[in-house]
Amino acid sequence: MTESNVMYNNSSISKQKLVKSVSLSSSLFDKLIDELLIEILIRLPLKPASLCKCVSSRFRSLISSSYFINCYKIHHNQNHYPFNNPFALYYQSKPNYDNMIQPSAMEIDLIFESPVFESPRFNLSFISYNYNYSDNDNEELEEHSLQYLASNNGLVLCCVALRRPVVYFVCNPLTKQYVVLPLPPSNVKSVFIGFICEPQHDYDDGRDTSFKVVRIEAVKSESERHLSGTLKFDIFCSLLGRWTEEYFMSSSRFNPELFYCKNYRHHSAVVCNGLLHWDTLSTCGIFTYDPYNGECRTVELPNEIRKPVWACKHFLGESNGLLRYANISWDDSSYKVWELKDNGNGGEWLLVHKVRLDEMESTVPNINKDCLGLLFPHLLNQDIVYFWCRSLSKVVEYNMRDKVLKLPCFIRHVKMITPLSPMFFPFVLPFWPTEVPRIEQHDTS
Repeated sequence: MTESNVMYNNSSISKQKLVKSVSLSSSLFDKLIDELLIEILIRLPLKPASLCKCVSSRFRSLISSSYFINCYKIHHNQNHYPFNNPFALYYQSKPNYDNMIQPSAMEIDLIFESPVFESPRFNLSFISYNYNYSDNDNEELEEHSLQYLASNNGLVLCCVALRRPVVYFVCNPLTKQYVVLPLPPSNVKSVFIGFICEPQHDYDDGRDTSFKVVRIEAVKSESERHLSGTLKFDIFCSLLGRWTEEYFMSSSRFNPELFYCKNYRHHSAVVCNGLLHWDTLSTCGIFTYDPYNGECRTVELPNEIRKPVWACKHFLGESNGLLRYANISWDDSSYKVWELKDNGNGGEWLLVHKVRLDEMESTVPNINKDCLGLLFPHLLNQDIVYFWCRSLSKVVEYNMRDKVLKLPCFIRHVKMITPLSPMFFPFVLPFWPTEVPRIEQHDTS
């Protein structure tokens, strides 16, 4: 793996225009003291303010300082971040490794309620991936669509869809920065993915943003149910610049914890309080991994939950820093939401909402409540949850406070690419852009 394999791109036409226009007036700005220049720059919208770092070394020094970022946060009323930040949903057709879906049908698109997402390049089209990035150095990577995998703190993890070997990218769709990761140690098709990012906005202390990518493979057994008692972790750390391998084995002799060898729903881990959570990995409940100390544990589901891992009548999500689990029960035609308290030690599930489906009022014409599939809770508003209505091919919003189903106030709605149900991924824009760290390549020996 050579250093040339790692790409870092933060150029765009809009940036060039902005830099040119600001540079024309640089002589005027040079006459301003730092305090006055900061008062001008903090009044810019998020994207232009971030791009101004490219104008000059002085601009970059000012805008990268913790003082400027705090002033920007206060001026734009971000003291309650992230509760009033722009929220959007990425979506695309489900990947299929039997070639039933062509990569061209897996285009990533976005639905949103804030104009900041109206840039056409928020669909990740700025990423270029025509590299010599294979076991055969003479074989050029074919043009394929990207597959969205996960996001955290403004950064997105994606890969080249249906391509082997797996090529991973971490990018910022606002600043158009991205980096290509080294090839992972194994080339397994179906893995459980986790992605977590620690943003660093205080550039004064010299620390950089860091992230980790976690790939979990259930080591296959001879069982006809395709269950395993052993997990293999491939972990990429941006600070180390390389992948490491770890193993976890179920220790109980009498009631062993088993793991599914196939990721049925292709969902990435839910990030909550610095931990990664998968609800479709373990037969015993929610499998939790701490990426910073390597500890694993399992959180049992609420007592009344008995779920197959492939069902779309449940979800695991995070809202306002709390883990939430929801379920549609056809036994009593009810919808229930639990919230996990004291996630650090054991935890206790509290039922926070219950309603019968026929009690849900609706303002959506011709909606069929029997065709609702659970998506996830709103990351910022704990009263809101999203459903996918298959009969209408629409995202619908449910407010747990007033028990009403309605269409979300999206500026752009779902544009169906294929008749198949799409995968949805929530995305929250941070109050300040998260830098994509450069990856130093280190020897893996």
